[in-house]
Amino acid sequence: MPPKADPRDWDRYFRPGAPRRGGPLRALANILLIGVTLGILGGAGLFAWSFGRERAQQSAATSVSMIETSNAGTIATQTARALATVTAQSVVAPSSIATPTATPEPILGRGSVTNGGNLRSEPVVAPETVVGQVCVGDQIDFLEQRALSDGAVWYRIRLTVAAADCTPQRVTVGSVGWASASLLSEITP
Repeated sequence: MPPKADPRDWDRYFRPGAPRRGGPLRALANILLIGVTLGILGGAGLFAWSFGRERAQQSAATSVSMIETSNAGTIATQTARALATVTAQSVVAPSSIATPTATPEPILGRGSVTNGGNLRSEPVVAPETVVGQVCVGDQIDFLEQRALSDGAVWYRIRLTVAAADCTPQRVTVGSVGWASASLLSEITP
């Protein structure tokens, strides 16, 4: 049975200047508790710092990739415009020296891309045949038609006018390759 409570215990244990209980074991427990708390906080801080650094590196890599893609598209567009300008100037400018002219490849007709997709080096669906992307609204010349044994119809086309920029992997104006008939409009003369 517990001892009786003495009303004087309150004054003896809790008055100002009363002796404190504890000693070296209590001090060691306090030091360990503080050490564990600081260790947990330090580990969490280190984790947050490394996670933030990794996210910053990923963000920087994404930004660099986007800039490179944008620069590549801009360079391709400027090159195509420069080539078109030089070609237009060379046709208009009279020349005293006769230059041989290449006969233009006969075309079956003109049309446009109705469903965006891959332009291929040959009429085969394989990853290694992909030249780039054609986008909805691109204007094209039909150069050749080929029907495969499975009934699929493919056209060899040349991109003449590029529509609004739809993907970084798009082909430039003047690119020639094969596209499935399912991606293209009907041929118009």
